[in-house]
Amino acid sequence: MKAKTCSICGNDIPERSTRCRYCSSSQPLGARSPVRRKYIYTVNLEVGFPSVVEGLTKLETELLRAEHSGVHLIRVIHGWGSGGVGGKLKEACRVFLRQKVAARQIKSYLPGEDYSRESPAGRRLINRYPKLRGSERSDRYNQGITFVEL
Repeated sequence: MKAKTCSICGNDIPERSTRCRYCSSSQPLGARSPVRRKYIYTVNLEVGFPSVVEGLTKLETELLRAEHSGVHLIRVIHGWGSGGVGGKLKEACRVFLRQKVAARQIKSYLPGEDYSRESPAGRRLINRYPKLRGSERSDRYNQGITFVEL
């Protein structure tokens, strides 16, 4: 069976399909995606132990880069704090992302601690992006990451 790529979530769907079975978006009939893009992108904000301001600046830059590259889902690695009680960068990222959702600049975000096949939000994300199944073991309930859907 010939396949095309969903223009929203990047999953393979039948070429004659007019609706993506993963994200339910409507698709043009018969249109094939000419280029395969990487639809799940990982951004590691921990590299170099940045300050909160530096980390948020990098996150903003990477969100724009992903949007322009056709990426639909970002796995942000921010760490969970050296004291084990939630780091400043993690908390700042969550506040920043909450503001982005309110401003409708991103679709949604899912904290790693809420991500698993058992949680409704995690299950919905996995259904929209089946490639997440390959890393579910390391990402599940991971307080040091956040998924951002553009």
